[in-house]
Amino acid sequence: MKDDQDWLPPVTENHQGEERRVGVELEFAALEPREIIARIQQHFGGEPERHNSFEFTVAGTSLGDFQVELDASYVKAVGAHLEDSGDLDEEFSVEAVAKELLTKAAEQFVPWELVTPPVPVSRLHEIDRLFASLRDAGAQGTRNSIRYAFGLHLNPELPATDAETILAYFRAYLCLYEWLADQDRIDLTRRITNYIKHFNKDYIQQVVDLRYRPTLSGFMEDYMQANPSRNRSMDLLPMFAHLDEPRVRNRVDDARIKGRPTLHYRLPNCDIDNPRWNLHRPWRNWLKVERLANDRDRLQQFCNEYSRYLKTFDLFGGEWLKISSRMLREA
Repeated sequence: MKDDQDWLPPVTENHQGEERRVGVELEFAALEPREIIARIQQHFGGEPERHNSFEFTVAGTSLGDFQVELDASYVKAVGAHLEDSGDLDEEFSVEAVAKELLTKAAEQFVPWELVTPPVPVSRLHEIDRLFASLRDAGAQGTRNSIRYAFGLHLNPELPATDAETILAYFRAYLCLYEWLADQDRIDLTRRITNYIKHFNKDYIQQVVDLRYRPTLSGFMEDYMQANPSRNRSMDLLPMFAHLDEPRVRNRVDDARIKGRPTLHYRLPNCDIDNPRWNLHRPWRNWLKVERLANDRDRLQQFCNEYSRYLKTFDLFGGEWLKISSRMLREA
């Protein structure tokens, strides 16, 4: 992007008058945790904290606490058990050998995940520089291997958490999904996994119909009835858990759901080893959703057009990509 102002969404503050923040999660391979931690410290300072062989924190940076972890609950659980079972400083102990083998095997299939603290939108461009530094160090992304279904997740805080605001952002996302997937060139390996499943046609039709005006509780119930899983290209469960955690826990049994006042946008690839890719590309595409969500007239136009389209065509027939692309160009 040309300058820092290009990173800003149309609404930069939340309903409390504070600057909106964005959490970023990046999955990648081919770097040791010590190298990842060194790159974080190079840009933001902080002190490393080792929890076990698979989980680390860089605490007290200029942005807050970064997390670095091998993204697999089983691997982390085994790693913690091995650490508790004996002295891993002994070079040839059974536990040390097992830990080393487990780590090397896991890194062939499981990504390291870098989780940023919530970053003020005015400083989000600084994460772009961190990603470039990780690429220079040799980080590998989605396209480096057929095994690597790695993603970039964005967790943008919303300007407000009422039903109208959440629904506007969700509708804008649904209307632009095919355009976003085309712009980000979502990798086939990621498409065929369950991690970023899109919503089914019936549910999309329900939501983009402008006569659908649910209460917040009704919206949550409808969503969880149709989508009792965090494995969606746009996951609303963290937002709903922030607003009504007991309701979500009663409907979806998944300890990984963490309540926060953000969307959980899971669609983009991690293309970290591509010198033409960085955070600015998926964020630039996301800003199209932000602008559409905050333009009531345009959003109504998109929803009406998409509703008419869905009554006639298949969900992924290809025509909506052409229509939505044209409508974005005409804006």
